[in-house]
Amino acid sequence: MPSAAPPFTLTQLRYFVRVAELGSMTAASEDLYVAQSAVSSAVHQLENSLGATLFIRQRSRGVHLTEQGGAFLTAALQVLASADDAVSCLRPDHLSGPLDVGCFTTLAPFWLPGILEEIQRTCPDVECTIHEVTATEIETRLNQRELDAVFTYAFDYGRGIDVDVLAEAPVYAAVAENSPLAARSAVTLAELADQPLILLDMDKSTNYFLSLFRDAGLRPRIHQRFGSVEVVRSMVARGHGYTILNQSPAHDLTNDGLSLVALPVTGVRSHLLMGVAHRSGEKLNRKAQAFADACRAVLLPEDGPSVSDM
Repeated sequence: MPSAAPPFTLTQLRYFVRVAELGSMTAASEDLYVAQSAVSSAVHQLENSLGATLFIRQRSRGVHLTEQGGAFLTAALQVLASADDAVSCLRPDHLSGPLDVGCFTTLAPFWLPGILEEIQRTCPDVECTIHEVTATEIETRLNQRELDAVFTYAFDYGRGIDVDVLAEAPVYAAVAENSPLAARSAVTLAELADQPLILLDMDKSTNYFLSLFRDAGLRPRIHQRFGSVEVVRSMVARGHGYTILNQSPAHDLTNDGLSLVALPVTGVRSHLLMGVAHRSGEKLNRKAQAFADACRAVLLPEDGPSVSDM
């Protein structure tokens, strides 16, 4: 016996989602190019059919999701994504509609613009929004289906998250241009361990950098900790110590105009892999796969090295 039809329409879901995203019936109606009364009516009918209050209305302050509304938003986004996929199956060479994905915050300045350009080039009708996320946000936002995939480092995000590895991020040391080490072609962790370390201190990244020293039987002398890559780089350029990083800008200048020297660290393999994180046991939908393909194209241009080559 066929299941009963859901007590709502896709139009009601789309209107509800846009109101939730913008926090305003008026803003949603303007964005959707429909009358505000149509949006208000659709949301009201949706609440009636569900027997639930999805928004708290506050005069002159817009609307806010209730606890039930927040839970329903996650499910609504999944339903709309499934509907888009169903339509896309009829046109296998054409993708369209919204796509929400993520990029790990320290990778974003280096890779996000190119990835977005690539997916806009290959899928011009996909409305791709890339959110910057920290390592601690990734598992939650993927499992709550706020994001379909995340370009990130292959940290351990729990049993519910897999990472399809694309490339390895080599480790390097950064020192001030007047440092005695600046003239070297490379350094070892043993040579750095007694020097003051300016540590990039960001949840899972912190443990990774410190694990390089632990694995070598060394203990670094941490001088300062900062959660911003640019603050770390500026401190190093002013001679307060050295740092260990994985992503290297195209130039050696810091935000205050001083210079850094990047040195390969010998005798250590970074083991810091970059890839696309997604929910375990669940195949990427076609738009999320297009995002993963864009990540691969930017990280591994034609004839570029694979992970196994590094």
